[in-house]
Amino acid sequence: MLKKILARSLLNYTTDQLWEILTGDFTLVFEDGEINTNAKETLYSAYSWRFHKEYPNTPLLMRHHVQHTLAGGKLGSKTHLKLLGDVMWTTHDVYIGELDGIELRDTLSRIVYELTNVMYSDLSYRVEADVVSLDIVDFIEIMSYPEVDKVLSNLTPDQASIDRSYAVLTDILTSPDKLPHNPVVRAVQANLVDRNQVLQCLGPRGYLTDIDSVIFNTPIMRGYVAGLRSVHDSMIESRSSAKSLFFSKSPLEDAEYFSRKLQLLCQIVKNLHPGDCGSQKYLTWHLRGPEVENGVVLYKGDLAYLEGKYYLDQESNTLLAVKKTDKHLYGKTIQIRSVVAGCLHPDPHGLCSTCFGELSYSVPENTNIGHMCATSMTEKSSQSVLSVKHSDGSSVITGIVLPIEFKEFLMVSDDQSSYVLPETLKSRSPKLIVQQAEASGLTDISLRDDVLDLNITRVSAITVVGIRTTVGFDVNGLEVIEVVPIPVSLNKRLASFTYSLLEHIKLYGWEVDDKGNVIINMDNWDYKKPIMTLPLKHFNMSDHSEDIAKIIESRVDDLSKRAEDGSPEATLIELYDLVNSKLNVNLAVLEIIIYGAMAVDAVNNNFDLPKPWTTKCLGVSGSTITGRSLSAAMGYERHRETIINPASFFSEHRPSHVMDCYLMPAEAIADLES
Repeated sequence: MLKKILARSLLNYTTDQLWEILTGDFTLVFEDGEINTNAKETLYSAYSWRFHKEYPNTPLLMRHHVQHTLAGGKLGSKTHLKLLGDVMWTTHDVYIGELDGIELRDTLSRIVYELTNVMYSDLSYRVEADVVSLDIVDFIEIMSYPEVDKVLSNLTPDQASIDRSYAVLTDILTSPDKLPHNPVVRAVQANLVDRNQVLQCLGPRGYLTDIDSVIFNTPIMRGYVAGLRSVHDSMIESRSSAKSLFFSKSPLEDAEYFSRKLQLLCQIVKNLHPGDCGSQKYLTWHLRGPEVENGVVLYKGDLAYLEGKYYLDQESNTLLAVKKTDKHLYGKTIQIRSVVAGCLHPDPHGLCSTCFGELSYSVPENTNIGHMCATSMTEKSSQSVLSVKHSDGSSVITGIVLPIEFKEFLMVSDDQSSYVLPETLKSRSPKLIVQQAEASGLTDISLRDDVLDLNITRVSAITVVGIRTTVGFDVNGLEVIEVVPIPVSLNKRLASFTYSLLEHIKLYGWEVDDKGNVIINMDNWDYKKPIMTLPLKHFNMSDHSEDIAKIIESRVDDLSKRAEDGSPEATLIELYDLVNSKLNVNLAVLEIIIYGAMAVDAVNNNFDLPKPWTTKCLGVSGSTITGRSLSAAMGYERHRETIINPASFFSEHRPSHVMDCYLMPAEAIADLES
């Protein structure tokens, strides 16, 4: 029978003393139960008990022990943060009624910072004897495991086979039972190494891309452990370094310049006020669950990105904070408190902490919340562009998903990368219509004896194709024509005419109508052949960053559309889906970014931040920056245009900006003092 030790009695000793007196296994008695543990686990946990010593009313609970934190998992690089966070917030909840909330939060955060340094310094030498290393034998052990050996021995050069091998390897690397003592497996389970990089070592390297994101037709079927032994594989792999150099220049510059623009735009959202404004405005949100395919997590589920947001619980009619463990919310539609929906706080440059969510606890006092959120998102995007070489795994091509309303006129091939005309259209004399600018290379067909000599992506790059069919005849015997426009691009991948269609065009020709559109008659067409295909092109982080910028920036031409009521909420959801398709950004952060881009009436040059008692719309970011305080415009670009524009001197709506002190310091200081 294990000896019992009262957990609170250990608070009478220093950490150094505990290292001397604690040995072996024992039962630790907490105020809410008992844990069978040992000296190592308890010594690790004892560092966090400084909170209990300095704030003696804090209960010492089982969840303040690392065994509870790990929950059967492995000790990792973030274990101490989870443990310290549990203890800190327990202390915070006990003392929040006695001490000033902001001062308490900042003091407790300082203790976490100090304990992190203490644990790093102390454990670095105390557990030196327990540190293990990796060598090639550990990787060979995994590759020799029967399941892995079988799947690697039967690899074929296609996406499905590579996916299967990754799924098997992922199962081995994450299973607690299959290779529990293998150092590589333990490192993956402890999140000490990147799992995707380990997969590249053990499994096939897969499909790689060139600088222009076009995927090489032949995948690399060996990983780094087996070695890249052919000139072909080495040449393709060398493009990873070329991409790293390329993306560190213009793409990174573009991402950083957008970051600067977004910060200037959002800095108008200055203040985060503690408390609840009492708003009854809500953002309607349908929670999606996790999506997994072939053992690969395609989407973690909305809870990972909504954690901390307050929603209205219909049963109790109270606000609850979304937790990662609230899996019962999957598939449900909830009402979320959101500054985009409307915060009632009277500060024209601020919002309340309830509309922002529990992330407000992590915002230091006097922080410009707009600048913080803009930086939080763009730093992740910029870092992903910069780290393209390290995150460059096997590229996966997204298959075409054609909306059901178009399936009468177009079908998707079995490989999900090409479009086929349904044979049911044959009796309706179908014709294809594309913009002449998107098929500018058709003139090259007559100059070539064989269309196979052409690069199809240079001949055509199509975003939308029109399907023109005859649906009948009117009373005068004239044809009744129907034209259905169908989008055929996907994630920067523009459709191209197939070689079969180019051969058809070479044989039967094409027409140009009075609008400049190319018309292709599909009489005599073999309906078994595809008409268009999407190139093997990967949607990279540079493309991702550009698409984020497009959503937020927009164009002057779109101003009337963005001024429609409901546009901010719809744009927020669009931005959320795009950003979190590759990054991990909380909804609260994206809300502030959208709020910073909003205006009362952008059409009539009122760029104040909207409130529930005003109108609201999304503006065009370039116009919004110059339409607000000129200090932000002077910190951005086009200074001459701004200065000579008469509108710069007659606007009645000039909300203040944090950079006003640089343009008009005396007036800015006087405004603060008033």
